Amino acid sequence: MGDTQSNHTMRSPEFRFYYFTPRYERTIAFYRDMLGFSIFHTWSRGEGDRGTIFQSPNGVGLIEIEAGAEAPALQGGLYIEVPDVDAWYEKVRARGAPIARPLADTDYGHRNFKSVDPNGVEVSFFSYVIVPPHVGDPDRRGDD
Repeated sequence: MGDTQSNHTMRSPEFRFYYFTPRYERTIAFYRDMLGFSIFHTWSRGEGDRGTIFQSPNGVGLIEIEAGAEAPALQGGLYIEVPDVDAWYEKVRARGAPIARPLADTDYGHRNFKSVDPNGVEVSFFSYVIVPPHVGDPDRRGDD
């Protein structure tokens, strides 16, 4: 137990978003080929036990997709900060991903666009135009 404890304290905690889908192959192709996400890990232990974990493009968090019987029921989606949202927009459009909301500035200080995966899960990308005071200040997180 001592080795496990010391290994745990040496690595950063993990954040992972996951869902199951009957459109597994199409969904994996969307994140890999259209969005260009890197595969972190994948497994196939038979038809009912397949999954792929993608690294978030900003390096913070993982997105796990597993084969399942029902499509996810989400009212929301992923909102991913990237250093150059204009470049991401051009790359995603060139790869043929559906664009649900084109690239634009918001009144809350983001420049963003939105795509939608084969299950209807929204995947939005943004960069700050105006960096709010709470960003990067751990004492102010959650005050909004």
